[in-house]
Amino acid sequence: MANDLLVQGRECGECTVCCVNLTINDPELEKLPGVKCPHMIERGGCKIYSSRPKTCKDWYCMWRFMPGLDDSWRPDLKGIVIKRVFDNIPAGYENKIALEFEVIGSRKVIHNVDFINTLGGYIAAGFPCFLSYGKPRTATTMVFLNELLIGAVSSQDLSLIRDKLSLAYKKCVKTPKDKIRIEDGEIKIIPAGKR
Repeated sequence: MANDLLVQGRECGECTVCCVNLTINDPELEKLPGVKCPHMIERGGCKIYSSRPKTCKDWYCMWRFMPGLDDSWRPDLKGIVIKRVFDNIPAGYENKIALEFEVIGSRKVIHNVDFINTLGGYIAAGFPCFLSYGKPRTATTMVFLNELLIGAVSSQDLSLIRDKLSLAYKKCVKTPKDKIRIEDGEIKIIPAGKR
């Protein structure tokens, strides 16, 4: 998304989630997911901010673009980082912005009423939404939520929504994960089961 769509006055502050969470495969920097960037400053910021790689300059979490989300949705505060999804969008959803809600903190966040209301609003509006969870040095597993939750969202059954989100989360956690590592200066994906 274009930087001119960023929410005015909203800054990352002390949040360094992207400095840990992202896979960076840039000629200037290779970093595995879940591993702190060697240039990260512990209380927010980057030692090489003015000369950081293009990947870092160009990437923003979706909280920076979504004016309907308040400051409590900053990823380090909420325990969820919202990313834009470009691949593997289910048929019928291709023309909407797809959102990945990656759990980076306690799994309790998926039962939070604010999270459920926000997610439910995007699902009701037809935006393709995914839940994900990743471990350090592994690919995240995403679960498509729209078809799983649309009935519960329509009926506003909070208990059923929580149950279905718990099932989606368990699937994210228990699905075998592809390992990611750096070999010979390149990021390699090692499929689950081929260790």
